[in-house]
Amino acid sequence: MKVLSNRNTKEKIKLKEVAKILSGVYMKGNPTGEIACLQIKDLQMGSPETTAMRIEYAHKLDGYMLKKGDLLFAGKGTTYLCKVFDLDIPAVPSTTLYSIRLHSGIVSPEYLCWYLNHPRVVASIKTAQAGSGTPLIHKPTLENLEIIVPDQETQRLIVELSSLQNREKEILEAIAEKRMQVTNQILINELNK
Repeated sequence: MKVLSNRNTKEKIKLKEVAKILSGVYMKGNPTGEIACLQIKDLQMGSPETTAMRIEYAHKLDGYMLKKGDLLFAGKGTTYLCKVFDLDIPAVPSTTLYSIRLHSGIVSPEYLCWYLNHPRVVASIKTAQAGSGTPLIHKPTLENLEIIVPDQETQRLIVELSSLQNREKEILEAIAEKRMQVTNQILINELNK
């Protein structure tokens, strides 16, 4: 099926129509390994270059090696977050992650990541989770997930606005932290008079 997206149009398509989804791999860790095996915690901490478990190269990893622009989706656990892989390190996803590689130019990785992180989409995905101890999302659930694909300019604007919102949140949190430090210093100074 050929999907086109023109300005001011929105298409509803299944994720598998624009992307290939792969499960992660299981490999034993080796501190001297040259390949990062990314886990959910590495995505949450924001510095996978330093936190990721290392593994040795094996030929079977070739099909799982991440490329810039691939998406990593947390398919196990209670945090269904998505991140765009943009690192210059050899890496593969662990079994807790799915890699999503776009094969169509109608949707940008950044927009798809924003879409998959949207609270409504996460809530929809959670309704299909399996298991109770460590819930998981099955690959067909992701493949058949309907996504709304607006035109490229709208995608770009959504990503830009989302980025600005995230930056605003960081600034407000930093201001609140500084305000608390100043208030605490004032209070301790008053006690020491």
